[in-house]
Amino acid sequence: MAAAALALVLVAVGLRYWDEFTCGGPGNGVHLIGGQCVGITDDAHVFHEGFEEIQGKIAAENDRVAEAVESGENQAVKIAYLGTFSFGEVGPMDPVRMLRAIEGAYTAQMTANQSPRFGDRTPEIQLELANVGSQQAQWEPVVDQLVPMTEDDIPLVAVTGMGVSIDSTRDIAERLSSENIPMVSSAVTADGLDDGDIPGLLRAAPSNTEYVRALREYMDGLDEEPAGTLVYDRNEPDLFVSTLRSAYEENLADFTEGSAQEYGGTTVGESSSSGVYTPISMNLCWNATDTVFFAGRAPDLDDFLYTLSIRDCDHIPLKIVFAVTGLSVIQDDDVMGYLEDGNMSLIYASATDPRWENATPGDDAPEHYGDFVNSYREYVGDDTGAFDNGYALVNHDAVGVAARAVRISYEGDEEQPPTASEVFSQLMLLNSAHEVRGGGGMLSYTDETEGEAAGRYVPVVELPLEGDQPLEDPYITGD
Repeated sequence: MAAAALALVLVAVGLRYWDEFTCGGPGNGVHLIGGQCVGITDDAHVFHEGFEEIQGKIAAENDRVAEAVESGENQAVKIAYLGTFSFGEVGPMDPVRMLRAIEGAYTAQMTANQSPRFGDRTPEIQLELANVGSQQAQWEPVVDQLVPMTEDDIPLVAVTGMGVSIDSTRDIAERLSSENIPMVSSAVTADGLDDGDIPGLLRAAPSNTEYVRALREYMDGLDEEPAGTLVYDRNEPDLFVSTLRSAYEENLADFTEGSAQEYGGTTVGESSSSGVYTPISMNLCWNATDTVFFAGRAPDLDDFLYTLSIRDCDHIPLKIVFAVTGLSVIQDDDVMGYLEDGNMSLIYASATDPRWENATPGDDAPEHYGDFVNSYREYVGDDTGAFDNGYALVNHDAVGVAARAVRISYEGDEEQPPTASEVFSQLMLLNSAHEVRGGGGMLSYTDETEGEAAGRYVPVVELPLEGDQPLEDPYITGD
């Protein structure tokens, strides 16, 4: 009887903690919800095999900071990086971009703790990773974990990341805003996801409207006016594509002649059937379109370019115009082959330009881009192609903005680190003497910009690349 009773107890305990044992063990902050390991940790659970090394680096720095606090050498706060660290067949993110994102966030953590670039080195920064699932469906229990962390001995004072422009990101931001927890989004570019609509939400990347304004300057400089057609993803929950479409319609309508073409995207809904772009390709040929304004996500762009590469009217040179945080297609032989085979060029407004390392700082490239690159190489390593997709840069800048807000919230003679509410109240003072030396520009925030960063470079990149220098006179927000 005793053995049977013990067995029942063990079964009950196993069932009680099954969600935690599946995700690394009880008490590690990560739980199995909806078939995915979601929650908050540094390396107690490795979210993807490719993240093991960088999560270990973050945990090591967090441990060092904790020891400094315990010994009385310094004070510290937590900044959470919230993102989609789980991956399925369908999703808006992928392991490669998320790895660069985490590396960029870690680079900023180390820069903040080891140098004065983001202000005085007190308090130091711990970085926590908050996984809200592959399509962010599990965000509510994770945010429920985040909110009470503002009362920890080392308190949570800001949330960064939030890199996907979909409805759940707005829900997350509204919940955190209601708790007076400040936020700095990294790759969220959808218009409306900023302090103008959600108090306490800044962005590090350009908005879709700023991307399209940069494209407008580029189009105005062409020798011949384009005969353009808008192609857009009709997925309603995707704020990125819907606001990008609106920005095209508002700023580039005089360049569009053919009827707009729509398709069902694959990144936030269900996978589409093969051949979805073929009817669009035929219509573009019928309309003698020479420029396509594409309002969709990068994973769909690859399939779209393939379809266009085998179109019947490939004797007409075709420009594909796009807006994106950054593209790694420069390293993708297949996609670059599509451009060559289809007599096409890809023109995109971006948060980064792969040629910035070769440009004059403060002229055709941001003044402190080289500082970001050097810090990345010091703390992460020298990885060819690490800067092409832009995610390391914008996440570095997002954590840097949060760290700068923390530092100006702290008075050196205080016995306690600043609270989330105190950091929240300082966000619109990140200007003048308190500008942020980001890799993407000298970032400045005021009530007038409503969460947008003034001073942010928005380069336009032409693929295939010609030469090793970026285009001259880049668009800069707020100019």
